[in-house]
Amino acid sequence: MRLSVSVLALGAVILSGCGGSSGGSDSSGDPGADTRYSANIRYTDYGVPHITAGDYGSLGYGIGYDHAQNNLCTLSEQLVKLKGEKSRYFGAGEGSGNLLTDVGYKALDYPAQARELFSSLSDQSRELLTGYAAGFNRSLSERQGPDDYPTPCRGAEWVDSISAEDLLAYQLDLAGLASSRNFLSAMAAAQPPQSIAPLLQVELDPTQVLTSEGIGSNGWALGKDRVEGASSLLLGNPHFPWDGELRFYQNHLTIPGELDVTGVTMIGLPAVVIGFNEHLGWTHTVSQSKRFTLYQLTLDENDPTRYLYDGEYRDMTRKMVTVEVKRPDGSLVEHTQPVYFSHFGPMVNLGSMSPMLGWSKNSAITFRDANAGNTRMLDQWLAMGKADSRQAFVDSFGQHQGIPWVNTLMIDKEGTANYIDATQVPRLTPAAEQYWRAASQSPQLAPLWQDGAGSVLLPGDSSDYAWVDTGLTKTPGLVPFAEAPRQTRTDYLFNANSSHWLSNADNPLEGYSILYGPEKTIRSTRTRYNAQLISDNSGSGLAGADSRFSLDELKTVMTHNGSLFGGDWKNQLTQRCANYPTVNLEGSAFDLTAACQTLVNWDGTYNTGSTGAHLMREFLAAFRVSGHRSLDDALFATGFDAAMPVVTPSGLVPIDAADSQNDPVLMALAAAAQRLGDAGVALDAPLGSVQYVLKAEGQQALPISGGYSFEGVFNMAETTTSSRSTSDLANTLTGAPVPGSLLFALDENGNGSDELAYRINYGSSFVMALEYSDEGPRADMFLSYSQGHDPEGEHFSDQTTLYSDLQWRPVLFSEDEVAAAVVRTIDLEE
Repeated sequence: MRLSVSVLALGAVILSGCGGSSGGSDSSGDPGADTRYSANIRYTDYGVPHITAGDYGSLGYGIGYDHAQNNLCTLSEQLVKLKGEKSRYFGAGEGSGNLLTDVGYKALDYPAQARELFSSLSDQSRELLTGYAAGFNRSLSERQGPDDYPTPCRGAEWVDSISAEDLLAYQLDLAGLASSRNFLSAMAAAQPPQSIAPLLQVELDPTQVLTSEGIGSNGWALGKDRVEGASSLLLGNPHFPWDGELRFYQNHLTIPGELDVTGVTMIGLPAVVIGFNEHLGWTHTVSQSKRFTLYQLTLDENDPTRYLYDGEYRDMTRKMVTVEVKRPDGSLVEHTQPVYFSHFGPMVNLGSMSPMLGWSKNSAITFRDANAGNTRMLDQWLAMGKADSRQAFVDSFGQHQGIPWVNTLMIDKEGTANYIDATQVPRLTPAAEQYWRAASQSPQLAPLWQDGAGSVLLPGDSSDYAWVDTGLTKTPGLVPFAEAPRQTRTDYLFNANSSHWLSNADNPLEGYSILYGPEKTIRSTRTRYNAQLISDNSGSGLAGADSRFSLDELKTVMTHNGSLFGGDWKNQLTQRCANYPTVNLEGSAFDLTAACQTLVNWDGTYNTGSTGAHLMREFLAAFRVSGHRSLDDALFATGFDAAMPVVTPSGLVPIDAADSQNDPVLMALAAAAQRLGDAGVALDAPLGSVQYVLKAEGQQALPISGGYSFEGVFNMAETTTSSRSTSDLANTLTGAPVPGSLLFALDENGNGSDELAYRINYGSSFVMALEYSDEGPRADMFLSYSQGHDPEGEHFSDQTTLYSDLQWRPVLFSEDEVAAAVVRTIDLEE
């Protein structure tokens, strides 16, 4: 029996029995009398809402109501965070983590920015956000108090009603995910030498601050020349945290005659950010473009808060911030300190990563954020969702200029494939660009640049290195859309977080600003594997004998779980260890026979039943480097060749037969085998027995396929300790990292003994395989972590179970599909 529920304006719930949607009516007898908002929500399996309304305010109302019903705690915690109040409610945190970020958020003051900028939004965005806040508050008011909240925030005193300006403030925070968010702690720790202000110590993770590691993706767009039985195909595979506020949430949004789009969004954002409509579909990948520039200031030797610029000294500005901190006894104490700014932006102390990046008497670091004040994201994604042609879709980027930090891969029903990097990128003078091209290769700055995956550091003493404003961008000083990398083709385009250069392996994009990322340089192992799969015209690849992908063949790109090192390269390694079965390890002879046979038996994939995959992982990890190249060049026989970027570096570095006992390759294999043995992990254990997700205490461990990015895989599954998520609620369990390994230790059953495993909390998240044919759009999907955030909720792990089995499910879009699958209906009026 399908239950239909109508929720009326005063919060009464009427069970209307079996059948379809209930009408819901006002008790006055006039259903439309004085209603400000009216929305219909139809839920299909797995808690997916299909929300229909007659206007943008009502659509926002339905979205906000649904988000509060299913993810109340997620957004509420984020609003506490961006107001700088986590310390007030949760204490200073480990290593003063809450206090550091509170100081940073107080300094940026997104709520004040939002109040100032709200009137500049389009009518549609204002109506959506105002309606969302009203719907969220309506849902909150229907709860019976804090004891009725979902378990992650049950009893919390910090859950409160929200405003439209709160939502805009949160979107400003999301816009800075790959820029200002990274520097909050460094802003709090940035104090001049011999300052009398309270000194907050911080140990920064360079991968979190200087790169976009921890948010990534693969995206494929296939045009009519490379598809079978369709006009075009799209494969979206964003890699995002599996917990917290960065989880994707599926919804279908409709305003009849105006908007009909389905896909995923993030809590607090009333739009579809990855998805499709009747005419076209798109996905995103995190761009390698630079959303900020660091500047090194030359300081006045008599006053470290004055810096030289164009021959004159300027004073930094100082902002005093106060944060309330909860003590262990529950009392509150105030922490007050200054935060400093140059004319570029906030001062930061990056000294824990390198002394040259700290604040000394002579030098200090500041930065400028290209996404500061970016209020255009919502209008951008709305326009993309409404676009009825390729041209309308592309034009929306120039019109709104709102995409913060992602590439876009799009297909349309006409059979084109499209790639666009429309991110917010600083525009430098040619001389400044040339300076950085040379400086980034120097021994001092190459670790900062990291093959293009890292950051840019410019001299801050001259306007020669300032951003150049063309008058063509909504944020001054950025690259105009007309100068952004983009490409339209009828064969294929792809991206896997390397720069724009190899969007099509046979037709590279060249001649763009270095701030979009480098060209003619080494690609990551994951990019090279993507490129090999998508460009394979041999007739023996995943596209089959005709080298044209069908939808089912496209889905195997995700589920076959192959790797760059699972074929001939693995065979070279096993031949080597078979020929030289003994190696020196820590002064003793180590027998490689068992390890070698394990890799011989490995099928080269990262499926849950694959045996030996984890041994290859631990072996490759010994050669992992922080640069975008992923693995040390010393591992390969042939180095990178810009003329053959898809297949180089290649081969296994030759062995010195005269000194085989000390061969670095075989010694790394021996160390990996010994490390696993010491951890009690069998070399031939099925991957799923040591790689799984623990979504919450007391929940069943679910085996997860996939591998780490450096392993050269498509399907990513990793454990990250410094997550891009800023949530402390309902997080998946990982345990503590094991030194020298990728394993994590956790006492899962409470017997006092840790189990060592790869407990996944990051990787493939929302996965969509989409086709356009004469019958219209059709898509299948995964949502690896499910819709809900409450371990007690119905939809907390249902889709995770499907994902564990790599069982696709359809995306319901047509009216007939949705109507036939409705399990519950809510009619809302206010």
